[in-house]
Amino acid sequence: RDSDVAPHLNHTNGGKIGSGTAPPEHLHPLHHDVLASTEKETPTPTSPSSSVNHPTPLQQQAVQSSSSNASFDFKAKTSLFASNLATFAQKAASQVADQMTTTTTSAVPIPPSDLSMQQSSLAVATPELSNDEKAKLIHDHVGSLLPGERVIMFLSNLLHVSDSSRALVYSQGENTSGTWYCCMTYYRVILFSTNEETEVPNVPPSWNPHVWSLPSTPKLLQIPLASIEKVEKSVYTTPTNHTLMGLIIYGKDNGRYLRFTTPSYADTLKANEALNTYAFPGRRNLGYLFAFESKRHDVMASIVEENGTRTVTLAPTRKRFEAMLEFKRQFRDLTVWTCWTQVNAQYGLCMSYPSVLAGPASLSESSPESVRIIRGSAAFRSEQRLPALTWSSGVDGASLWRASQPKVGLQGNRSTADEIFLKHIAESAMSTNALREEPAIVQPSTAALQHLCGSSDLKDWILDPNCQLKILDLRPKSSAMANRTGGYGYENTSYYTGTTIQFCNIGNIHAVRDSYQKMSALCLNPTASDVQWMQLVEDTKWLSHIRLILSASWETAYWIHVHRLPVLLHCSHGWDRTGQVAVLAQLLLDPYYRTREGFSTLVEKDFMCFGHPFHTRCAHGEGKGERDTPSGSSGDEGQISPIFIQFLDCVYQIINQYPESFEFNTKYLLVLSEHVYSSRFGTMLCDTEREREVVAGIRQRTHSLWDYLDSRDDLVNKSFRNDGGVLLMPLPTMLRNVTLWIDRHAMHGPKATMRSLPAYLSRPQPLLGNDQQSPLHMTTDIYKLTMEQHTNKI
Repeated sequence: RDSDVAPHLNHTNGGKIGSGTAPPEHLHPLHHDVLASTEKETPTPTSPSSSVNHPTPLQQQAVQSSSSNASFDFKAKTSLFASNLATFAQKAASQVADQMTTTTTSAVPIPPSDLSMQQSSLAVATPELSNDEKAKLIHDHVGSLLPGERVIMFLSNLLHVSDSSRALVYSQGENTSGTWYCCMTYYRVILFSTNEETEVPNVPPSWNPHVWSLPSTPKLLQIPLASIEKVEKSVYTTPTNHTLMGLIIYGKDNGRYLRFTTPSYADTLKANEALNTYAFPGRRNLGYLFAFESKRHDVMASIVEENGTRTVTLAPTRKRFEAMLEFKRQFRDLTVWTCWTQVNAQYGLCMSYPSVLAGPASLSESSPESVRIIRGSAAFRSEQRLPALTWSSGVDGASLWRASQPKVGLQGNRSTADEIFLKHIAESAMSTNALREEPAIVQPSTAALQHLCGSSDLKDWILDPNCQLKILDLRPKSSAMANRTGGYGYENTSYYTGTTIQFCNIGNIHAVRDSYQKMSALCLNPTASDVQWMQLVEDTKWLSHIRLILSASWETAYWIHVHRLPVLLHCSHGWDRTGQVAVLAQLLLDPYYRTREGFSTLVEKDFMCFGHPFHTRCAHGEGKGERDTPSGSSGDEGQISPIFIQFLDCVYQIINQYPESFEFNTKYLLVLSEHVYSSRFGTMLCDTEREREVVAGIRQRTHSLWDYLDSRDDLVNKSFRNDGGVLLMPLPTMLRNVTLWIDRHAMHGPKATMRSLPAYLSRPQPLLGNDQQSPLHMTTDIYKLTMEQHTNKI
């Protein structure tokens, strides 16, 4: 992470096509610097083209010879292709064996000419379609495209289509499900069929129709370009002994994949080049993502030139977290905490924090001595992420704070400024508790406490009389101690008067990524044992990670609500585990955050504004192994991890158990999770508030995901009861009911994991692009609602 420049926001070329290089200017009209792009912009046809809009190698060579700064490196591209061609056939055997059990792979390199002849011999001769005919096919079988979603590739008469569900969607000569087409836009890859008939399997006689649930053959498959992890060429042999080359598109999400084969070898190469170019513009070319393209026309039309300066005048989308308004709501009439509007106004104190911070009123930013303490505390914390207030009860000192690990090191370093800072928090909370006008909350009895905590041994749940501030280090203690070798570590409570520290044992991003990959592989495994299913799920450790996060969140809410303490959370850098636990604890504490408006405010506050690195964790614009280094990997690739997906899974667990307490349903979370990687909206792009607001202008130049979710009536929980109060259920109840989020993680799996509902009760979920309906999957909240309706009907 560059502390001065956001490298992935620069509009520069950093490598070869398909390896982090943005599409050439004449291939893609969008430039990250909108103001600088008006003179360079090349109009893009609105109708579909007959082939990939890429220059031929000879054309590209001519461009390169005319300009030393050309985007394409033809020699490097040719060398890379020759190397790939020599190795892909050997790799195909092992790859395809895992992906298609009904085909036989070839380990012997097959000359391109032979592949071309075999694929051409299978292709059915069809007349060339005009652009109008292609546009009509897309409109009739896909639907209306999104604003800014223009077609850049169209392939007809596909020979084979299948996906990770292991269902053979289409293979020429084996079934007659119409003609299949491939369409690629700036937003997604779409595979669709012209077959109008819906193949619904017949229910055998005397069979209960409610349990007979064979899936119908899908007529449309799609994946957003930004959700693609990698694209591979694959050789396989059909049951009729024809050897074909196709493409496999692997998604970043759940390990899903799509496979298709074009009528000719040349089309396969064109499709591969197009996908690698547009799906992976690189981390330095964020402006090529569809989120910017979708609003480009409005942005360009709003540019006003005055005195030689061009300014975008388009009104930005609404900011959900307005710091002054939100903290005013939290503080009510409380004066012990205050907002600091100047200390980080230009992000000079901490670049990954919001511009407005909240802290003890006893540390005034108008006082030089107080500012010295604030800056000294920041200097002693990793990434300058000093303790900052994120939630207050508004009636006393019960509050939630977040920070990063201190720079203790092996020498046991200490900071007087940091110690004084935490002392101000503790003393301010104590004085407010002593002056509280409202009646103090009655402490639960011993029996009630045992029931609440799920333990007869209450030594870890009874407040130390000397404790004024609780520090929860979310890491395992062994990890915190190991970080001392790097100059970091954890607080020595001997120096921090009135504090106690506790470790929560939550795994790091690498443990989360490994567990997620195992869980995704299990859900896609067609041979996984159904009898031992729950054991196999537990073996992935995914649910164990979920329980640890929920447990730490519950404990945070417990110390704040029951004992009225200020609680300080931190992990290593304070932007992954800290954000997860802070948001979940506030969901339990504050009923406002269980509404749609409140939830968007909460996520924007503690994930976006407090610097969860979405770009780094989700690898927007990048593919797996597509790096500029010869080895195909870099240090940043190890930073990819599904942290936000894991957080949404935790929220799902709470809503699944207490659905009436939330204004939104689990389908809301499902749609939100789909757009973490899609880049259809700009809400989850970039790593920090500074990058979104100052560098990229996200709210001006992209659509808001929150506005889209608010426009969907099907995401509202009709049974919501706004009863208010703290949602502090018994800890064993929450942890023992943790289950696999099936409609998210098993969405693309080959086995029937979810119950099929009767036709008159089922309501399909929307697709990613044009929000049409898909018959493939049903979300859990709809299942509960429709089963209740079914029971009432009976």
